[in-house]
Amino acid sequence: MRLKDLNCVILCGGKSSRMGQDKSKLMIKDQNLTQFQVEKFSKIFKKVYISAKEDKFQNAFKLIKDSLEFHIYSPMLALYSILSYFKEEYVFILSVDTPKLSQNEIIKMLPFLDQKNQIIIAKSPSYKHPLCGFYHSRLAEKCKKLLEKQEYKIGLLFSQAQTHFVEFSNEDAFLNLNFYEEYEKFKKEFNKDKIK
Repeated sequence: MRLKDLNCVILCGGKSSRMGQDKSKLMIKDQNLTQFQVEKFSKIFKKVYISAKEDKFQNAFKLIKDSLEFHIYSPMLALYSILSYFKEEYVFILSVDTPKLSQNEIIKMLPFLDQKNQIIIAKSPSYKHPLCGFYHSRLAEKCKKLLEKQEYKIGLLFSQAQTHFVEFSNEDAFLNLNFYEEYEKFKKEFNKDKIK
């Protein structure tokens, strides 16, 4: 299986409460973070979609809207909506605020895509990264059942599906921009051309 045969979805629908503003619209040089991520991953995957509650980018990107069956803000709802959109395939899912992730990390996860594994997730020394990995579209129904029970933690899905954690020694690639200081630091590094 090749990355060029697979689809990628970038999650842009979070509340960004710790950041204090919509993370998906943070500016990196002359583009917002969503444009930055979509452009980067469009070179790697077949197609790149964004996931959100509504179209906040005026049709700039291919959008998968959250299902209207549930009225909550939750990555589990986004996951259910995304996996319902696709049929019998693996989808790479990533949160918009992980700007340092590169093709190298994703390629390391690729060999574990087979019929036995339904979820392949990145795991760095400190954390498991549920919003950085491959999910099989077959899991949509399991997501729906968890939502109906008001169980919103994606980790609960791991125990209900064949899940493989791919170990990485480098924490840096999985940096999440949760706070404004982290965003400012990333911008400085980016402007010094440390990040490709």
